[in-house]
Formats: sequence, C-alpha cells, structure tokens
Amino acid sequence: MERVAVCTAQVPFMRGGAEVLADALVSELKVRGFDPVLVQLPFKWYPIDGIMSHAIAWRLVDLTESDGRRIDRVICTKFPSYGVKHPNKVTWLVHQHRPAYDLFGGELSDFRDDPEGRKVRDAIMAYDTRTLSESRYVYAISDNVAKRLRQYNGLESVTLYPPPQFVGRYDCKTSEGYILYVGRLDALKRIDLLLDALALGQSRVQCIIAGEGKQRRMLESKAKELGITDRVKFVGFVDDDSVIRYYAHAAAVYYAPLDEDYGYATIEAMLSGKPVITTHDAGGVLEFVRDQETGLVGTSDPRSVADMIDYAATHPAEMAAFGRRAQKFVQGLSWDNTIAELMKP
Repeated sequence: MERVAVCTAQVPFMRGGAEVLADALVSELKVRGFDPVLVQLPFKWYPIDGIMSHAIAWRLVDLTESDGRRIDRVICTKFPSYGVKHPNKVTWLVHQHRPAYDLFGGELSDFRDDPEGRKVRDAIMAYDTRTLSESRYVYAISDNVAKRLRQYNGLESVTLYPPPQFVGRYDCKTSEGYILYVGRLDALKRIDLLLDALALGQSRVQCIIAGEGKQRRMLESKAKELGITDRVKFVGFVDDDSVIRYYAHAAAVYYAPLDEDYGYATIEAMLSGKPVITTHDAGGVLEFVRDQETGLVGTSDPRSVADMIDYAATHPAEMAAFGRRAQKFVQGLSWDNTIAELMKP
C-alpha cells in the first residue's frame, strides 16, 4: 500500500478552501486503497519579516520515512508546504502567498513597496521558484493559478480542478428566492460589495450569508447602516447538510472575490443547479461562469451587482435555465480522474 503525505500549512483556528481540499484529498486517497496522512505546520502571515521562518521549517522536515517505513510520495498544496524535500514530490498548487505577488503594495496586502517589503518579497519568490522546481509534477487548481506561476516564477504547470467535498450530494430544489453567499468573510471575497448592491437594488430580495471571518462584525454593522438587516441573514459557520440545503433552495449564488484562485463556491453552486453572480475581475471563477449562460457577469461596482441581483429576482425562468447549463458544465469533475493524475508514476 503506497504511503502518501499530504502537506499543507494551517493558520490555527482558520478554515477555508485549502483546508477543505487537503482533508478531501486524504479521504479520497484512503477510499482508493492508498495509505495517506495529513501533515500540517502552523503558519502566520505577520509580521512579514517572520514569514520566511515558516518556509524554512518545511525545508527542515524529513518526510522520507516514518517509523522505519518509507513514505512513497508527498503531495504539497499551498505556500510554504511545497518546500518539503522528497525524491517523489508532487505539488498541487492551491495558491502562493498572494500578498507578495499580485497583491503586493496594495491595500489588501501587508507588504508595502519599500525596502523591507521588497526584500521579503524577493526571498519568497526565490523560495517558490526553487522548491516548486523540485517537484516531479506541478499541478495548479485553476488556469488563474497556473497563469500567476508562469508570470512570476517562469514555471509551467497543468491545471487540475479539484472536485468539491460533497460531490454526489448536491441537489437542485425549488428556489426560495434568496441570494446565497458561502465562504470566509474577508476583504478579498468582497461581501461588502454585495451589501452595497442589495441596498441599491429595486427587488428587495433576501440574502443569506454563510461563513465566518474577521470581517463579520464590520459587515453586520454595514448592513445595519444600509438599512437592510431585515433582508440579510448572517448564519455563521453551518454544518454540511445545511450548506447543501442552502445551495439547493437558492435563486442564485453571489461569488465575486478579487482575482480568486479557484473558488469552491462556484462549483458547489453549479453542481446544485444554481447560476452564479460574479464580476469581470473574479479570476478563476470566470473559468466556469459565462454571462447569460451559466450565470451573470458584471463590473465590480454596486450598481452593476444590484442590476444582476434585480435580474435574478425578476427573471426566475432564465436563471433556472442558466442553472441547468451550469450543472451540465461541471458534471465532469471527478475524484477518480484527479487521484489518477496525482498518483501517476
């Protein structure tokens, strides 16, 4: 039985798409006859001059054997886990440390465009280029992630889309008319844009926001300031059955992060037969969402998003048709194909 170490960095008490992917990968390897284990090291992204200590820790980890038995393969996921040394290293790149890459120097990055920021950024880029190059195979979870890897590190990769955690359980039920958001509540996800749009819209549609994050208190205050608390329900972190049920009865799913790596919510919505409302700068989301085909795509301003929400509320037949097309579009995602690719000789 082939022994596989799935490697990922973990910010304590935080859970997002990368954690879902790692857990699902371990489970799917196990049911296919492999002997997998999840290997995690804690990660903290601040202060920036301490980031490389977390990267170096992965270089010091020995995963060639355990208890006298060989570990046959490591599958690394996000920064800086792919720094681990192993003769049979495969990387399935969820994302690099974006604050040092495409977000560098902007308001969503801890890195300032100053000597210290540039020094740490250069160190991270050098680490990534070297350690990713050691991989026998490099996969990316989306074309968007592959594009960044090529642009900043000069490295090629193969896109391998991860199926969501509950493939086979998603269902499409009668719409109850609400707009749904599922995911972390942080600035990159742009839930504030959704709230501004709800305040501008004419349809007075209801909205359910499922997830936790550092922006929750701010977003709740914003909803109050906008006078839409009667239409926006923050349900926090919900169990698996509830997530599936929320998707099943939604009219549409809002998912418009800034230049997203992949976005599980997109695929979960589409597998549930629901169209996605997004924006032209949402990154990997646009590899699946086509305007007026599998969802609605507009500009990243409240008026545009409000117009899309109003359209969803007043054109239920068209939205249902978009959802059916969306469901067909993602039917081919399979853990069988994914595991076969990751475990190829």
